[in-house]
Amino acid sequence: MARDYAMQSLAIYEMRDEQRLVGLIHQRLGKTLEKQNNLDAAEAEYRTSIEIERELKDEVAASTCLTSLAELLLKRGNKEEAEKEAQEALNFARASGDAQTQGQALIALAQICHQASDFEAADTFFSQALDLLESSHAHEIAAGAYFRFANMLEERGDVQRSLGAIKKAYEHQRQGKRGDLE
Repeated sequence: MARDYAMQSLAIYEMRDEQRLVGLIHQRLGKTLEKQNNLDAAEAEYRTSIEIERELKDEVAASTCLTSLAELLLKRGNKEEAEKEAQEALNFARASGDAQTQGQALIALAQICHQASDFEAADTFFSQALDLLESSHAHEIAAGAYFRFANMLEERGDVQRSLGAIKKAYEHQRQGKRGDLE
């Protein structure tokens, strides 16, 4: 009887993992459609992925999907809804305790604040995100975040800080490559 219960439990976990993958496939399809500038279809895929991941109560995956949707909504000029989705992504990420996911959600919030010309809040969110990404040793993600931050600073004419962020981005790229070689 214990064997039967164990087999049933294993089957449930396997089905859950398969569903999680289905949700992430929808999110990746959304990313691809977004790159092809098919924004309506991308948004639909993101919303499908969010629904699946919420149902599974997978906080990391739900946060990732919500962050993607927030970035798309920002690209479409819908700042209010983008902020709402990014904040929800951050809530899921914080509940998960995953530093990388929290960092990515904070980056989305920083971009929204930057676009709204709230530079102080944007810098605060970016600083929090960069601290989390550095503490998680996610060097490639941190490098990309530093490059994004540098671009935002350059847009504002803050060249000195932009150069500092670019330097940090290159340091993380080097660390990431060194880690790949080990």
